[in-house]
Amino acid sequence: MKKTIIFTDLDGTLLDEATYSYAAALPALSLIADGGTPLILCSSKTRSELEAYRLLLNNHHPFISENGGGIFIPRGYFSSPVEAEEANGYQLIRLGTPYAEIRKHFVRLREQLRAKVHGFADLSVAEVAALTGLSEKETILARLRDFDEPFIFEGEPDKNFLHTIEATGLRWTHGRIFHIMGDHDKGRAVSILMSLYRKQYGGIASIALGDSLNDLPMLMAVDRPVLVRHTDGSFDARITIPGLLKTQLPGPAGWNEAMLQLLAHQPDENVSALPERKMLVDIFNAALVAADPYNAVLKAARIDNDQLYVADATYDLASFERIIVVGAGKATARMALAVETLLGNRISAGLIVVKDGHTAPLKIIEQAEASHPVPNEAGIVGAQRVLDMVRGADEKTLVICLISGGASALLVAPVEGVTLQDKQEATRLLLNAGATINELNAVRKHLSEVKGGRLAQAVYPAQLVTLIVSDVIGDPLDVIASGPTSPDNSTFAEAWAVIEKFGLQEKLPARAADYLQCGLAGLAPETVKANNPCLAGTRNVIIAGIRLALAAAQEKSSQLGYAAKTISDTLQGEASDAAHFLAQAARDELAVMKPNERRCLLCGGETTVTVRGNGKGGRNQEFALALAVEIEGWQGVSLLSAGTDGTDGPTDAAGAMANGSTISQARALGIDPLRYLVNNDSYAFFQQFDTASGAHSHLKTGPTGTNVMDIQIVLLNKKSPSMQPDQISHENTRR
Repeated sequence: MKKTIIFTDLDGTLLDEATYSYAAALPALSLIADGGTPLILCSSKTRSELEAYRLLLNNHHPFISENGGGIFIPRGYFSSPVEAEEANGYQLIRLGTPYAEIRKHFVRLREQLRAKVHGFADLSVAEVAALTGLSEKETILARLRDFDEPFIFEGEPDKNFLHTIEATGLRWTHGRIFHIMGDHDKGRAVSILMSLYRKQYGGIASIALGDSLNDLPMLMAVDRPVLVRHTDGSFDARITIPGLLKTQLPGPAGWNEAMLQLLAHQPDENVSALPERKMLVDIFNAALVAADPYNAVLKAARIDNDQLYVADATYDLASFERIIVVGAGKATARMALAVETLLGNRISAGLIVVKDGHTAPLKIIEQAEASHPVPNEAGIVGAQRVLDMVRGADEKTLVICLISGGASALLVAPVEGVTLQDKQEATRLLLNAGATINELNAVRKHLSEVKGGRLAQAVYPAQLVTLIVSDVIGDPLDVIASGPTSPDNSTFAEAWAVIEKFGLQEKLPARAADYLQCGLAGLAPETVKANNPCLAGTRNVIIAGIRLALAAAQEKSSQLGYAAKTISDTLQGEASDAAHFLAQAARDELAVMKPNERRCLLCGGETTVTVRGNGKGGRNQEFALALAVEIEGWQGVSLLSAGTDGTDGPTDAAGAMANGSTISQARALGIDPLRYLVNNDSYAFFQQFDTASGAHSHLKTGPTGTNVMDIQIVLLNKKSPSMQPDQISHENTRR
């Protein structure tokens, strides 16, 4: 099997050409790192600059500096001897002419031709920083040249100067800035490095990504060349080679897009040898990548000739005096990052409210962190600031609202007379009673000044477009985040019916109960309905959801050798009941499978847990524990249940994994799984089981930056017919 090797340019390719950020490429970078795939930085940057980026990226592979001038290989990286000199702690394959000689030629030609041209050595640190957008520290590293001299012209490029460089036996190339150098280029360096990889691995499959003319030799040297779109939507027209893949998105977002596409078609070298746990995690990660909010925004929105296109709507940016960005949710920070990439300094002001720890490196849009799922004072302050910001909007203002899962708890503005503590207690009571997200939101909307279309009411008369990452089954606009910018179909009567359903009339805080009763009597205003004039200039666009994530999970499962199918993308109800449903589906599937056949069952949705005990956990960990009980003794069955946002209840886990032997192992270790299940203490179960057994059942991802509900993955590997579920005693199961 061929080993994949990736070569990449930096500026304008992996790095944003204005901010030098690679945040948009993080999903693909993570997959590359997890797979141990060599990622070779091949840039016009100096050794010192590249060392800094290798440190940031945790990259320990060789790198190519100054347009192919030098190949720097960490000592001992290749098992075979390498013909190279020792330099700065590396094995250096020197291809370029020494900088001092290049600089001497540059000065001589400039004087001879009286050309109006300046090299980096002629400019101060401040001037180079202003030219490149680098910080002072980064500029100092950029001036430590080994093999070439960057230069700029006063006015238009002097073609005579460029021709004379070639006539003297030197070369020049052009990316964002011109470079004069010796007889070397990126393509030659890449070819040499590929020959070393072939000695190491045998066959290799090579990929290269670039955006400018200086990348052409590199792109021509590999199997799969990728041309990254510029920020203005254009491509370098001078690059036309066979098999060229052009990205849809610009810069690092395009880099990410291309790498995910290409890696999806790269066969895993050791698929049959991968442990089931790694396969489960790989499938889950593929789903996360597909639901990445940054990419979703840039696919849904684009700018062309000062026109903003969102879905089938067009906004003439020249007609607006201000653009305001607001929003809330667990995935909203990466959405805001994409909006900054898209609009940049066109944004006049912005504020988003995110869950604690779910921030992103934003430069223009402010971030306020608040508590989830139970709201806190920070959410109230953030929501009030959002309302104050949009209430000043007029007809010459475009408001872009970013909404994702979690916004109901993060964007908190209680109606007059109801306190934060009242809403906190109401939320806690409904969650513990097992209320669905629809039921919870029906109550919250009628106790809020921002939900149920009331944010759109505050924005009016400005134009409003809302981009939504859905975390609700079926993607109903009035339910996602309690529909702050969409018409509300629920009523006070329906909200009170939820309270009655769970018998909370006497437990609900008095002020909240009184307000709902006032609404029932027509003494409090209803939420915004479809015929309200304030919605005339409002547009809501769903840009990502569970179906997109499940489709990617299905594709990844197939790549790993499992015939995959989605059982349900609307899984809901009690976690234990849903686990029984999925166990039955696995039983039915195994019954028709042949020995050694492998299949994958996928589900998506959002279950609930009616809390009866005093333990700690979340719906995904309870789901995993309940399903583990259901499949006790089954061979060749493993599972994962996890939240796509990286959190599960009040724990530090996203979810958990188990297999057919988890429960019997636990019992052998003196751990009673049913006791933990009855006490809603799934977190403690998996924690104790992992400690005692050395397993790694808990899945702890940290904040993922997205939120499209939960995903369940069941891997089936048909074993000996003697140990299949239809022949297993059910004495130890809950059913």
